[in-house]
Amino acid sequence: MEFAAGAGLVAGLAGTVVMTAVMMTGRAMGMTNMDIALLTGGMMTGDKKRARILGMMLHFVMMGTVVFGLLYAAVFHWLGSAGALTGVLVGLAHGLMVGMMAMPMMAAAHPRMQGGSGGFTLAAPGFMGVGYGKGTPIGLLVGHMLFGLVAALVYAAMV
Repeated sequence: MEFAAGAGLVAGLAGTVVMTAVMMTGRAMGMTNMDIALLTGGMMTGDKKRARILGMMLHFVMMGTVVFGLLYAAVFHWLGSAGALTGVLVGLAHGLMVGMMAMPMMAAAHPRMQGGSGGFTLAAPGFMGVGYGKGTPIGLLVGHMLFGLVAALVYAAMV
């Protein structure tokens, strides 16, 4: 399977749209109180409105489309497969890394979780994001698995 940057970008955007819809649905249903826009944008500003706008832009454009779209494309290329199962498994590995490593470390690095930096404050997510509600760990994994599934299917259709 060839590496195709353009296909990776489109696949990353498609995966991000689906994953974000799942995340927003989980919030609306009360399964989690994680707000990806505030979490991401809050790293740059203490103004909630600006944080939500910046955070959603970063989530969609930089992280979902560019960083993870290209990273997943590279993994699919390396594995020689962009099938549904491959996408789900890569997404699962990604979700586990985020939940077990990135989220627990966030409290030490995020300015809105440390207090005293001005603006709003955020609770620390903790291991697998459980600090944002009991449904967050499963939502985190399912969201990443869906990202991987959609990214794989779109990538495979384009290369």
